[in-house]
Amino acid sequence: MNNMQKKCLVTVLSAIVCGKTIAQTPASIELGGFDLYPSLKGEFGHDDNVLRDDDSEVESWKSTIAPEFILVNSYGLNTIQAGYRLERGNYFSSQADSYTDHLFNLAGNFELNVRHRVSVEAVYKDDHDERGTAFTIGQGDIIDTPDQYKSSKVDVTYSYGALTTKGRIDLNAGYQTTDYDIDTPLYRSRDRSTNTLAGTFYYKIMPATDLTFDVIYNDINYDFALDPTTPLDSEEVRTLVGVEWDTTAKTTGYFKVGHRQKEFDDGSRENFSGLDWRIGVTWNPRTYSTVDFTTFTNTNETNGVGDFIDTQTYQLSWDHEWLDRVSTTVKASYSEDVYTGSNASRVDDNITTMFTVNYVARRYMVVQAGFTHDRRNSNEDIIDFDRNIVSLTVNITL
Repeated sequence: MNNMQKKCLVTVLSAIVCGKTIAQTPASIELGGFDLYPSLKGEFGHDDNVLRDDDSEVESWKSTIAPEFILVNSYGLNTIQAGYRLERGNYFSSQADSYTDHLFNLAGNFELNVRHRVSVEAVYKDDHDERGTAFTIGQGDIIDTPDQYKSSKVDVTYSYGALTTKGRIDLNAGYQTTDYDIDTPLYRSRDRSTNTLAGTFYYKIMPATDLTFDVIYNDINYDFALDPTTPLDSEEVRTLVGVEWDTTAKTTGYFKVGHRQKEFDDGSRENFSGLDWRIGVTWNPRTYSTVDFTTFTNTNETNGVGDFIDTQTYQLSWDHEWLDRVSTTVKASYSEDVYTGSNASRVDDNITTMFTVNYVARRYMVVQAGFTHDRRNSNEDIIDFDRNIVSLTVNITL
């Protein structure tokens, strides 16, 4: 396995960014036919608004430690990968916000022959929503601990057609569940499962450019409804046409536009139909400089207000390598959340800006110093907040 393959394989769970200026070339431990890639991430920083609430600000220093282990086996063009990640976060002045998360991952990519390929992924998370997010936006102090939940996902993709042919197709099937730990009617009403069927048809119009046609179907089912006569169960259909390109020039990316709709099983809830898009462009003006822009729409599930959240997101990042060991990353994102249905009238504007200095101290160690500013403006003033985070992070591999 060459070094670039190793880099890309171990990024499924790790914070190492494949192809970016801070990417490391980790060493491995041979273990019964597998390569074991251990890593450790440690972070220390300060958050001046832990609850994201300007009226009851809680500030705290915080430390995070996250060991990770990834097993990789590659034979021919086939790969199998398994990983585990533990993350422990401690808030020194707000112990109520401390947490312990676990992540398990199993993935495989199999090339049966030149025309048939299969990829499989299974993910299990013991995760949390921070206080002041998700179901506690604007009221993080109403709970005593982060909202713990379990999430599992299985995803299978079958690809037909050689990569050099005019036409090929990807068929995908997935299943995902979310289950909050607290077993009360309010929390049970958040638990849900999603069945996904999707397909993408590619038609090559140039050596490195494809026309695409996407169809995505989601069937969302909630385990429990506070009011059985008005369940939140729904079906979503998204159709997009566009183009993907991966040229040897300075840009690569995709541009897709289409239609999305969401229909509720309960006829009293208002269905949704609107424009859909997914756009992503990577520009390399220099070999040592990369600019990424992405924008997309989504119909996110409700967090207790309205029937669902209609979201538009725009993200821009710039990675620049100033010296062999020193680079910077600048990121900015903006999203608009429109709470829809059930007489909802709330609109949130979310803005995040981040600046990071990356220093490759050793082949196996990257040090990062960062500053992040979060801001939300809403037509409901109680939801507004400003937050600043400073952090120092060390990423270590073999």
